[in-house]
Amino acid sequence: MARIARTIDLRAGIEQCTDSPIGRVRHALAGLGPEEAVEVWVKGYADEFTIVAWAKRNGYAVLEVHREGEEARIVMTAHGGPGVQAGDQP
Repeated sequence: MARIARTIDLRAGIEQCTDSPIGRVRHALAGLGPEEAVEVWVKGYADEFTIVAWAKRNGYAVLEVHREGEEARIVMTAHGGPGVQAGDQP
């Protein structure tokens, strides 16, 4: 299991973040070691879908998506490998 190296909190809403949310995630993924991961918190299914779909399209591995009410915790790494698809229940 990958160690969480960085956490990004986008629960204020993707549209309310001052920096590009995708840019924040991409920056957090840059330079990760092979056993490191980024934890991203989002609020709402649409934001979850956006982050997971972007990650998949750009070659990042989504290791886990865990929903807690209307929030979701997404764990991803910059290194390819098996992961979950958008909407899967881990």
